[in-house]
Amino acid sequence: MTGPAAPVPGLDDPEAALPSPRRGVRLLGAVTLRVATFVGTVLGAVLLVEGLLTLAPGDAIDLLPNGDQLRAGLAAEWGLDRPLPERLAATLGRMAQGDLGTSLTWRPGASVADLVADTGARSLALLAPGLLLGVALAVALGAWSARGGTRLLRVVQIVSVVPAFLAAYILVMGINAATWALVERGLIARPEWFALPDAPSALRTALAVGVLAVASGGLTEMHAACDAELRRLRTAPFVDAARARGAATWPIILHNLVPPLVDIAASRAAWLLGSLVVVEKLLLFSGAGAALWQACRLRDYPVAIGITLVSAIVVAGARLAADLVRMAVDPRLRDAG
Repeated sequence: MTGPAAPVPGLDDPEAALPSPRRGVRLLGAVTLRVATFVGTVLGAVLLVEGLLTLAPGDAIDLLPNGDQLRAGLAAEWGLDRPLPERLAATLGRMAQGDLGTSLTWRPGASVADLVADTGARSLALLAPGLLLGVALAVALGAWSARGGTRLLRVVQIVSVVPAFLAAYILVMGINAATWALVERGLIARPEWFALPDAPSALRTALAVGVLAVASGGLTEMHAACDAELRRLRTAPFVDAARARGAATWPIILHNLVPPLVDIAASRAAWLLGSLVVVEKLLLFSGAGAALWQACRLRDYPVAIGITLVSAIVVAGARLAADLVRMAVDPRLRDAG
């Protein structure tokens, strides 16, 4: 006979979860370190983009029809005649005051904060559902594969390995071709959304969300992580102990699945933002990804830096939130700091 399973601190042993000054200090140190990492990541992303745009050949004035005649005045007004360190310091100073500046060439004179808020809201309407759908599919597939299912997983792996830009292109071309064939035969009337992606429609949005959730190996990676975590939890000592007591095990598994799920979602945030640029360009969404593309192409430094700032806050904030949630849910992480 085997002995009783070792208690899990904070879960099976209530006394281990009692607060102590030492644990409070370690928790404060861990939170401070993660907040400092968040701030450093955001500042590093802004400085990197500012430096790359400054060092790249050409500037915003080169794109103006009469740029040569206006160069002296515009360079001084836009700060393009300053050395790179001064420009970086000026950018950080404006951001510290909540001023993101105005657009130079993409939407001349428009507030960057307003442009970022407008395009960011459109992108968030794709990003959040894409992330949630990806995690939901990964959990469902992980629960199914953990019970021995394999055939569907091979199909998922093949579909998921397709790059986002190629998946979006294939879907648009395939749906358009099939729809036009049905219209020509008189089987259906021409749909309002035809042809993709010329006009806004629910179908176009659904395609973008689906591509973000599945393509470029995203679903395969998330499924593999969920599958491994579910297999580990089902054989964990505290789950075996609950099973031996005749208690339901699924609430315990779901509770302990929260930290890894949050970690998986946070790790996919950066990838999704990168794919958003491609998906928005292909499907003609006027979101932050498409705006960043245009701003970089037109050397619109304030817009590019403003979008970079918000994107860095989203990515680094997702990681910070994931770490805080994991520490709140799992007492062992709080103790480890």
